[in-house]
Amino acid sequence: MAENYDFSLTNTLEDNQHLVFYKIMKYDVPRHYSYFLFEKKWWKKQEDILRGQEFPPDEPKYSWDKKNPYIDDFLKYINKYSRLYRSVPFIQSIYLCNSITFNALNADSDIDVFIVTKKWSLRRARFWSAILFFLFGLKRGAIRGKKKKFCLSFYVTQTHQNLYNIMLPQNDIYFMYWLAHLVPLYQETPENIYKHNKWLESALPNFPGRHCIDIWLKPTWGKTKFKKIVEFLSGGIIGQACEYLIKLIRLPIVIYKTKQLKERGWGIVVNNNMLKFHMDIRKKIHLLYIMYKKKMNK
Repeated sequence: MAENYDFSLTNTLEDNQHLVFYKIMKYDVPRHYSYFLFEKKWWKKQEDILRGQEFPPDEPKYSWDKKNPYIDDFLKYINKYSRLYRSVPFIQSIYLCNSITFNALNADSDIDVFIVTKKWSLRRARFWSAILFFLFGLKRGAIRGKKKKFCLSFYVTQTHQNLYNIMLPQNDIYFMYWLAHLVPLYQETPENIYKHNKWLESALPNFPGRHCIDIWLKPTWGKTKFKKIVEFLSGGIIGQACEYLIKLIRLPIVIYKTKQLKERGWGIVVNNNMLKFHMDIRKKIHLLYIMYKKKMNK
């Protein structure tokens, strides 16, 4: 399998069968795109899918032959707030996702993030991240707009980082590519989400068991005194009471928003281990993928 890493965009462009996802999303194709080849292997037993495979430590990173014209400006802006990421209580990791990690930024893009919280701390992590990002003027909203604002719409606890169960029953190509393109922005510990999603290596056969997307960003590590103090003061039994209280207070809002967003086609998950509020385009992408493949095979 290692020989695939020598492929470059320039010498394999004629193989259009492997460019379908990027074409339907209108994304630039990454260098060494064979890393992202989609392969239908759902006939395998789940235990085989979850076994995964380790890859050599000298794995090449994957980026693009041409940088997006806005990415340097966005990265400069993102790096300004490195202390903030280390200050949000009960957050284990923050990953960049969507347009910025697909090299597809526009001038008015927002900054999508996927957040991993500490166990039993989902709602406290969401509460503190919403408060702090709002106070710094970074939270996306109706008043502040979305340009260069952080979209805080996907949280999971560290004990539920395996995302296999939220895949569509069909071949969920959009979600697989989304997951493969996560880029760490902040990590309290070195643990990486791909350790919990070994099944991805079966769907994208060349995918290595560690982060290797390169958007020229160095992740932030550790935690500030503020984070340590808040976690100490609102941990244990007090913390669990806080979790229940936040859940109780927000319940009417969650019920209303969930109904409203589902009617607009959003993919909503609300439970004790995951909060997910996204415009769900996965079915649309799956249908486009099937149609494109049929057209190319005629």
